[in-house]
Amino acid sequence: MPLLINVFNYLEKYMYLNQPIRRLASSVLAGVILFSSIVHARPMPHPFELEDAKLPPVNWIRSRTIDVKHVLIDTRFNWEKQQALGTTAVTLAQFNDTDKITLDAAAMTINSVTTVDGKPLKFNYKGGDGNDNLEIILDRVYRGGEDVTVKIDYATNYVNSADGDTAIGSFGRGLRFIKPAADEPGKPRQIWSQGESEFNRYWFPSYDSPNDFRTSELRATVEKPFFVVSNGKLISTKENSDGTRTFDWKMDQPYSNYLTSIVVSDTKPVEQDAEGTPVYNYGYPSETKEVAATVKNLPATIKFFGEITGLKYPYPKYSQAFVEDFGGGMENISATTQIEEMIHDERELIDNDSESLQSHELAHQWFGDYVTCRDWGQIWLNESFATYMQAMWTEKLKGHEEFLYADIRGNHDQVLGSWNGGDRRPIVTKYYANKDAMFDNYAYPGGGSVLHMLRKHLGDKLFYKSLNNYLTTNAHQPVSTEDLRIAVEETSGQSMDWFFDEWLYRMGHPVFDVTQSYDEAKKQLTLNVKQTQKLDVTNAYPQTEFFQSFVDVEIDNKIERVWMEPKAENVFTFSVASKPKLVSWDYESTLLKEMKFAKSVDELLYQMANDKDVLGRRWAMSELEERAANAADRPRITTALLTSAEKDPFWRIRRAALSVIANLYSPDPGLGEQRAAFKLEGAVEQGVIRLTKDPKSLVRGDAIELLGETQDKKYADLFYPALNDQSYEVIDQASLALGRVKDPRALDALTKLTATKSWKGRIMIAGLNGLAELGDKRSFDTGYNIATDATLSRAIRSNALAVVGTTGKGDPRAYPLIFEQFKKATDASNFQGMINGMNAIIKIADPRGQEAFDILKAKFKDQPGALNIVGSFEERFKAAIKK
Repeated sequence: MPLLINVFNYLEKYMYLNQPIRRLASSVLAGVILFSSIVHARPMPHPFELEDAKLPPVNWIRSRTIDVKHVLIDTRFNWEKQQALGTTAVTLAQFNDTDKITLDAAAMTINSVTTVDGKPLKFNYKGGDGNDNLEIILDRVYRGGEDVTVKIDYATNYVNSADGDTAIGSFGRGLRFIKPAADEPGKPRQIWSQGESEFNRYWFPSYDSPNDFRTSELRATVEKPFFVVSNGKLISTKENSDGTRTFDWKMDQPYSNYLTSIVVSDTKPVEQDAEGTPVYNYGYPSETKEVAATVKNLPATIKFFGEITGLKYPYPKYSQAFVEDFGGGMENISATTQIEEMIHDERELIDNDSESLQSHELAHQWFGDYVTCRDWGQIWLNESFATYMQAMWTEKLKGHEEFLYADIRGNHDQVLGSWNGGDRRPIVTKYYANKDAMFDNYAYPGGGSVLHMLRKHLGDKLFYKSLNNYLTTNAHQPVSTEDLRIAVEETSGQSMDWFFDEWLYRMGHPVFDVTQSYDEAKKQLTLNVKQTQKLDVTNAYPQTEFFQSFVDVEIDNKIERVWMEPKAENVFTFSVASKPKLVSWDYESTLLKEMKFAKSVDELLYQMANDKDVLGRRWAMSELEERAANAADRPRITTALLTSAEKDPFWRIRRAALSVIANLYSPDPGLGEQRAAFKLEGAVEQGVIRLTKDPKSLVRGDAIELLGETQDKKYADLFYPALNDQSYEVIDQASLALGRVKDPRALDALTKLTATKSWKGRIMIAGLNGLAELGDKRSFDTGYNIATDATLSRAIRSNALAVVGTTGKGDPRAYPLIFEQFKKATDASNFQGMINGMNAIIKIADPRGQEAFDILKAKFKDQPGALNIVGSFEERFKAAIKK
């Protein structure tokens, strides 16, 4: 599945826009984002026999009666009806003698079916979207293994609607036509396809399950100036007499059906070279400079993945096409489709980049495309590898500490969040209710965490050799987890059944309770390690009771490796000349785990200041935040946190320490409550002021945010220069801070920002958010005029609604405008617009606003996660109208 920018995370990220809820600097959001015969069969562990727990339905791999060899798609488009019109020729062989075949074709009008030389064939079309729903009676009996080509003339009928599959958590099915909309009249026209999981059947007939590989050719005719991007190599571009052009793309290496793709767009590529492989980045003609800045590291990433896998990029070209209204990224073979919002200008790149998304989709060209999971219960073989390859690119590009903190820790947090939220399953299973629901935190960060543990167990040399063995042995084939296990065992000589069993075929993770003691007479350190996890008796999936693994133990920054046996308690002893100051269990947090390790405040303070393991320092910081509830310990903990915030060499630790300080001084208020003013004093105040000059822009932004939350005008003179910072994040926070402290000069400064041009209106939006926080009624016309200016992007216009909401009480123009914009955003499934609209409705506190929440509850009635978030907004709204 594409790397989906998870909409629920997106909603949660923005639901408190303009609310006094502090951004947690230490958090890592998920991305965002966001979907034959059995080979090497291995018996799955038996589920527990529990009366009150049932497994979801079993999903066996799909049996095949045909072997598709090649598809030739010849298509054109009807923009008004949002249809593809044309033919698909499918070349295939059957396993047995027969005069009948079946293909997958969803929501189509089948005009005719013929042989390759034009002989009409009878057919029965059942419609719907199931398997084998187009039955074709051949002109004779074909022997098993004999090739036959059938040509289907058809029109597509499925239209991706805002209220359908593209509403929440989906990329839609088949083709998506992008056109100007009521809330975005300047929207460019585009067409893009989405095939995963089994949605290509909505725009061409074939065998649409992942356990069959074939080659392809696509000929698409479009009006000028549109360009067509597809898989493989562009063979020709034909100029037609009617003002259209026909693009012919051919892919000679076999691959799975869902990876066939098309993008139609007015585009100008940024071209690159990756060790002789041409690379094309298809962005808008007006954004070539920004596209080039965003993708500058792509050739190096391609080279790096080739080096660690021992397999050079295997296709004739690589491309990325950036499109509208896409949910994230999709790894179509040799032709990735990406969300347009991943493009940044140089200033935006100061704060954030798109390396994670870009490298994740690229990694799929090896893991997911070159080899592909043969059924959706094995999807981790695609997504976990892409997740971990992306993490290894982070390590290469940004360093080991960034890799550990952002990826290893971030992956663990996501998986443990799902587990503790009650979402629990093994990473590999045939038991699931919905194949698209398998694209979850177990398929992405869960399996990514397992691959990191595998790498640490084997060592880099054997790990990379195992990857090469796995890829080359199974090239251009569907694969299972057993294929990976066999490749690892053949390469390393080690039995890996136990590893795959405890981490992949069974669910769970260790929960450690660790204590330490030192015997001065024996000069001996003893670690007592208990595994306290309990079997989930409400869950019928197979579970690991106790885990076994190598574990790295850190003793005063020296590392010793021990073997943990699969039992309730392990005791380890170490010869140490004197009582150690620092002892850590699981150095660099290799294991996916929860842990309690009893330590004194002094020990934690020492660890936060001196541990060479960045995750050890961060763990100690979290423990100290809890201990700071003790008034006696709080002063020295605060002092130590300030030291970390200013002096730790790693910027994420500095940022996390500042966030903890902020939490200690001003905990986040409850839902619907306003943050109370507070004071920073003495060394803390001076330290936070110094941090507004930190070399890292995100730390500077957080320091400004904290000063602004005090609501003290005395800091205003620090904020005005920050409005000219090169970092958009710093400008964002300075604008909000000026609004919060209500400085009398803020109105003019913030209004000036709303007229300042910048990439995607970033500075204008910063000014609007600042004005909304300021709440000065004199800014109503500014907000209203921007919100109604159709020449501006919908992102800018929807952000202006916050100003209308906070300053428009009593103005008859305010609520109708807010609701109109909200309704347009809802109809278009514009999530940012929905969030901004709800926040504006809450701010204006007009009782008529209840209609907005009723609309959303009806729209998302079948999506509990979305309903919960809408309910949170509704609670805020009801609290606001009571004031």
